Amino acid sequence: MKTFTMTFAFLCFVSLAASARAVTVDDWRRDQAAIETQLQQKQYAAARKASIKLTNQMLDRLGGNAEAIRLLADTASLRASAEEGLGNADDAKWYQQVAAAIDPPRKALAKDPDSPLARAVFSSPAVKAPEVIHRQQPVRPGIIDAIGPSKVTVKVVIDIDGMVRQPSIVESPAPSASYAALEAVRQWRFRPGTSDGKPVPVILSLTVTFH
Repeated sequence: MKTFTMTFAFLCFVSLAASARAVTVDDWRRDQAAIETQLQQKQYAAARKASIKLTNQMLDRLGGNAEAIRLLADTASLRASAEEGLGNADDAKWYQQVAAAIDPPRKALAKDPDSPLARAVFSSPAVKAPEVIHRQQPVRPGIIDAIGPSKVTVKVVIDIDGMVRQPSIVESPAPSASYAALEAVRQWRFRPGTSDGKPVPVILSLTVTFH
């Protein structure tokens, strides 16, 4: 009975989403075009604000198909461009990597082989794993109402300052859940991993749960 109820709820969600999808997607594409214009005009603060607003709208209403992946990844890329224009290098790199995590064909564009994080290691008997000291709860995307409690598994690098870097998605039920999970784990803080008593960047898998 529970399975039937969840399935029925999901079908209702898909039906409602489909009925408004054409208008919504057209609106979002127009919003993306407007942000691109702002970027071309070097209105970076306005573009950043608009990309955040658009992302929040998508998290409320986005489905789980290939078009949803492209829409959300495109918006993350626009956010990255705005952050770069504002001189926020770390934020720009993060949102480039978020776009690649949501839409893996973009991954080559987000690679940074010269980064010290490229030498990150897995925890092992010789490497003490990072320890979580702050855990941020995720924003709940709208699709969770349809699919029910879900988990997203994220692979990241914890750098020598205990910050979360280089995200990728291991498992996720939908692109909006992926995005929400990445936004949450970015705010997690760690005691960095160590080797021979010295901090080292460590590759770690994290799980974010949506209820």
